Formats: sequence, C-alpha cells, structure tokens
Amino acid sequence: MEIIAKVQGLKKYYGHGAGQVKALNGVDLEIEKGKFTMIIGTSGSGKTTLLNLLGGQDRPTQGEIFVEGTRINALKEAQLAVYRRNKVGFIYQNFNLIPMLTVRENILFPLDMGGQKPDMKFFKELTETLGLKDRLDAYPGELSGGQKQQAAIARALLPKPALVLADEPTGNLDTRSGQNVLGLLRMMNIQYHQTLVMITHNLDIAQTADRIIRIEDGKIVDRGM
Repeated sequence: MEIIAKVQGLKKYYGHGAGQVKALNGVDLEIEKGKFTMIIGTSGSGKTTLLNLLGGQDRPTQGEIFVEGTRINALKEAQLAVYRRNKVGFIYQNFNLIPMLTVRENILFPLDMGGQKPDMKFFKELTETLGLKDRLDAYPGELSGGQKQQAAIARALLPKPALVLADEPTGNLDTRSGQNVLGLLRMMNIQYHQTLVMITHNLDIAQTADRIIRIEDGKIVDRGM
C-alpha cells in the first residue's frame, strides 16, 4: 500500500474564547494512492475543512499535512500556489467554470496559468471519454449541469495531479446527472489510477468508493478500514 497523503494531529479552529469553533480537532489520516476515498459527515462536521487543508486552500491551526512527501503546511504562499496548480485537481459543487471561456479554454486554463504545455493526446482522450468532444467550443451557459461538471472533471484531471479533491460534485445536479457524473469519476479513478478524495453527506453515493471515512464534530469516528 502506497500512501500519497497523510495528516497528523490536524486542528483547525475559528475564532476565540467561548465562540471558538473547532472545525477539526485532532485528525490523523492516510490516503492511499490510486484509491477512491469518500469522506462523509453531516453539515458542519469538518469534512469540507479537511478537504480545503489537503488542497492547500487553507492553513491548519495545528498539525502536519504531507502530500507525496512534501510538508504542505510549511510552504510559503508562492510555493502553495504552485502546489495547488500542479499537484491538486479541484472539482466543486458549483462547477467554477469561467463564463466567458469556452469548454476547451476552461479545461486548459490551469495549465495556461502555469505556463505549462498540455498533453493534447491526453486532452483528446479525456474529452472524448467524458462526452465533451462535440461541446469544446460551447460556453458554460450553453451546457447542462451534467456537462458543466464533466468539463470541471476534465479540467481537474488534465494536469495529472497527485490528488483530485471533489467537494459534493453531484450536489447541484438532478439524480440522473449526478449518477452519470459519479460513474465518470469512478471510471476516471480506475482508468487513470487517479487518487480521488470526495466529500458527501449522501450514504448511497458513498457506497461507490473504495473506502468510506466518517467525520463528526471535527474528529474521525470511522476510518473505514
């Protein structure tokens, strides 16, 4: 078993005194490379906070975060920006596509921002597999919710990141579109051996993962092992 990400003694507190919120309160966790890991919990349990810390979008109050051996919480802001761009693929509930860019431009945007040359063979394979081949010149406003999420998945996977982090990616979709997107994520995980960490509050969705971790009140209560 190869571990790609590890957190130790992770805490994230907001505020001070009586009003302090302990979003994470001492989390130890290892993520296995190439696996689909699901993090479940009720609203406010700390699952989104954990995902944001893994992705370098926030800094912990205390504790350590390692991804591919790099101590993420010790990185300076400029280094952290490079980490987010090169090592992490983000998939959001609200898609986060740029309205004035075409599907093609949205998918390529993270690489363009970093001055990196895309693997166009992989781009072609990815967009065909995700059913976007005929929608590359369309704008986000011309897409269905499911197609927007397919574009977001392609954008996350194209740089071949170490981690793909998905925050309730089916939350804004109808049942059928949500099932299709979930199936595509699972297929991407299997086909490209992509390490996928996804959060949800839906137990039915969680059953598709290799491992289910439950978090409540800022602590892991079930490691799914």
